[in-house]
Amino acid sequence: MRPGSRLFVGMAIAIALSGAGFMAASAKAPEPPAWARYDAPAPVRILGYNDDAMEPFLSRDGATLFFNNRNSPPDKTDLHWAERVDDLTFRYRGRVEGANSPKLDGVATMSAGDRFCYISVRSYFESLATVYCGDWSHGRLENVALQSEAAVRVLGRVVFDIEIDASGRSMILADGLFRGGPVPVSSDLRQARLVDGTFRLNPEDDPLFAAVNSRALEYAAALSTDGLTLSFTRMTGPPPFSSATIWIARRPRASDAFGPPVQIRVIRGFAEAATFTPDGRALYFHRRTNNRFTLWRVSR
Repeated sequence: MRPGSRLFVGMAIAIALSGAGFMAASAKAPEPPAWARYDAPAPVRILGYNDDAMEPFLSRDGATLFFNNRNSPPDKTDLHWAERVDDLTFRYRGRVEGANSPKLDGVATMSAGDRFCYISVRSYFESLATVYCGDWSHGRLENVALQSEAAVRVLGRVVFDIEIDASGRSMILADGLFRGGPVPVSSDLRQARLVDGTFRLNPEDDPLFAAVNSRALEYAAALSTDGLTLSFTRMTGPPPFSSATIWIARRPRASDAFGPPVQIRVIRGFAEAATFTPDGRALYFHRRTNNRFTLWRVSR
């Protein structure tokens, strides 16, 4: 894996696993429909912050931006937050208190009701789970708890990406199989639902992402506020997986499966981890430029 890729969790567990590589199948993107045609890529500034910025998540009201710094070395990866100034400018407020640990912590997501979830490898080898959730309140996280049922709990299977929906009742996870390297040999999107106060994985044969998952690596899901539009990252090609692109899919109703995805072609280069604006008409994401990760925005 290239340092800084969204697939960072493997860095923290690879030393304990062994195995082989992965050859992903490349998918040819169809001509994009109008709802997948974005334009005007523009860099985003975070005033008062000068480090790498990755894995953005914009709160459902659009006022708060969460992100993590570069994920290499993994024990230095923390969650941060900033406040909106305008579409392309945010003001840095600091690390997310109550969320970070001496291990890798990243990939923030939050419901409209301020249920905040993220990925941490702090207890993976004890619990075989990586999803933590708490309550966001004025710059800090409270009541943090491990979601042990939001994982297969098999050594080498790692949930390394997460997106909670606006309602807070379900989430989309990236379920990866690692066999010794920092990149999984497979990765698919799966859903977990809130049951009796904890998130539980749906069965692997759940048809929700049947048209989205492929032999490539799918991860970094994002949902529009209404839950009808999905963005995700697809990584293709042989190791070292030099192609990471952002795709989008839709469905007519929240009870339906997502339809076939199309690539957002205006987003070029090594780009990952989109997040929607509240109106669904713009996306923020991170992109690697000259070995540095910065945030960008595109709009319809």
